[in-house]
Amino acid sequence: MARRTDPKIIGLFAVGALALAVAAAVALGSGRLFRKTYEYVLFFRGNVNGLRVGAAVKFKGVEVGSVNKILLSLKLKRGTIARTTLAEITIPVVIELDQGKLASYGAGGFDLSKPESLQQAIDAGLRAQLALESVLTGLLYVDLEIYPGTPVNLVLKVPAEAPYEEIPTLPTAFEEVQSAVARVVAALDRVDFPKVFAAATESLDAVREVVGAPATKDAIVNLDRAAASLNQTAISIRQVADQMKRQIGPVTQGLRTNSQNADVTLKKIQTTLDSLQVTLGALQATLGPDAPLIYQSGETLQRVSEAARSLKELTDYLQRNPSALVRGRGE
Repeated sequence: MARRTDPKIIGLFAVGALALAVAAAVALGSGRLFRKTYEYVLFFRGNVNGLRVGAAVKFKGVEVGSVNKILLSLKLKRGTIARTTLAEITIPVVIELDQGKLASYGAGGFDLSKPESLQQAIDAGLRAQLALESVLTGLLYVDLEIYPGTPVNLVLKVPAEAPYEEIPTLPTAFEEVQSAVARVVAALDRVDFPKVFAAATESLDAVREVVGAPATKDAIVNLDRAAASLNQTAISIRQVADQMKRQIGPVTQGLRTNSQNADVTLKKIQTTLDSLQVTLGALQATLGPDAPLIYQSGETLQRVSEAARSLKELTDYLQRNPSALVRGRGE
């Protein structure tokens, strides 16, 4: 006699087969069976409200992966990441990057299977940052971008203890503004405003006393008088300058006139010298060397020649220095 099969077993088998079929359909529909993905962890220090599992991970606006997990702490091989204060808590976000998408967008040369590829990208400035997907919905996505020269802020001090490789993150612009405002508020909290106001009041009272003192009023009156005296002195100086200007004109004209007279005198002396030379030439041509007059007049002619030479030197000097007739010959 054949043994009947338990209907419960058949039912369980049918349910299991249906679940496998649904899972296979979902996997095939999403293409996960044929995708090659790699997971990485990001640590955000700010608020991640608006970030959802499945949110896009983009590189320069091109989607290359998605968010897998959003955690409060990351389990390591030797425990969990601990922080001493609540202010130091970071939110670990696990993302996956699709090698197939990178290849389809022309970045197939970036091989995610090689750890050195990621390290080279980090050295070049690869950083992760939260960005707003939509202003209306407030949803966020993870933006991967190259920021050369930015600090590499890593939370995992020993990467070998973590199940994922870490990509450094940067705060958003809003977080930086919040941080700056917090620093300003903290600095203002340290200021003793009552003491500052008291010191300012004392300073104003002291200024009021100084301004209202009789000595200050006398000093102001004396300053007015000094200003008037200086103004009168300036007027006197201007009058003296104008008088000197009027006197300098005739003196300059006189010097010019004397210079012109010196030129006329020089011309007359030059004419006299020329006549004297003609006369001497005529005497030498008329009188012979053996004439008694020549013999007796030898000494006289010598003196006349010396006088002519001195007169010639004077003429040359006056030609070179016409102003000597006005101011005399220098030492």
